[in-house]
Amino acid sequence: MPEHSAGCPDFEAMLATIGAQSFFERYWQKRSLTLSIAKQEFERILQEVGPLDVRRFCGLAREGARAWLSNDFVAHSVIPVDESNAERFFQVGATLYFINVPLEPLTNALADFLGAPRKKVIASLFLTPAGGGAVPHFDKNENFTIQLTGAKEWIVDEVPSVASPADGYVLGQTVPPSLVPLISLTPEAKSHSVLMHPGSLLYVPRGAVHQTATGTLSWSLNLSYSPSMWLDLLLVGLRLRLSSSPRWRETVTGAGRGCNPHAADASILPALIRELLTVLDDPHQVADIAKQFLETPDG
Repeated sequence: MPEHSAGCPDFEAMLATIGAQSFFERYWQKRSLTLSIAKQEFERILQEVGPLDVRRFCGLAREGARAWLSNDFVAHSVIPVDESNAERFFQVGATLYFINVPLEPLTNALADFLGAPRKKVIASLFLTPAGGGAVPHFDKNENFTIQLTGAKEWIVDEVPSVASPADGYVLGQTVPPSLVPLISLTPEAKSHSVLMHPGSLLYVPRGAVHQTATGTLSWSLNLSYSPSMWLDLLLVGLRLRLSSSPRWRETVTGAGRGCNPHAADASILPALIRELLTVLDDPHQVADIAKQFLETPDG
């Protein structure tokens, strides 16, 4: 477990009321969770986020800012905004979304707690006007939301409607091709209401349907993990591990059914499979594969 400096937010401490073991056994990727963060940890988060200012976050957001509009007259729309017009959109009822704000002490702390690539965890800010909110949808990311100011009501499914979806989905819109066979077979999940106040933390697993509404101006922080799959770890980690071997870099020969018998004799695939099984059976080499994957520049 990485050590935390005195001023760095500590996710194990944030989850102290249920414990890290319970979180990973009962909630992680399985069901939503809400709890209250201890005052000391919440103050660290507020200090790290800094002044809650629209222009400031427009300038900081690495992936830009968006205005979310949805009401009786306008279908769910996402509009890019900047310092010149963001506040005007907010004044007409749009929720402002500042994507990928550099808050490394927070994002790195969460990534290290999860044992995930640091570059896959980002921090974003939501500014929701009184009467605003988000329509029912689910995300392809694992999301931790911390209420900073105001109050916001969430209607959250207890469990994911789709397990580990590759795409997000706004209910009522065209279903992405990757989700068509999954959504049609998914039973409707039970939902519950969560009222978020400053210091509340809500974990929503990917694939869990949720919507929000607020009666007051609301700032919230979202820490989002765009997941790496175990498949990614094995493909990237093994490639890094095995590409240094001349045998694994050899040209494929004798793999086809109709090849010349002498070409088939030249195939070293059986020997490579035996070597691979030896690698995967060694816990030290497996740990090294995981370490190499986590340290790749792309995360």
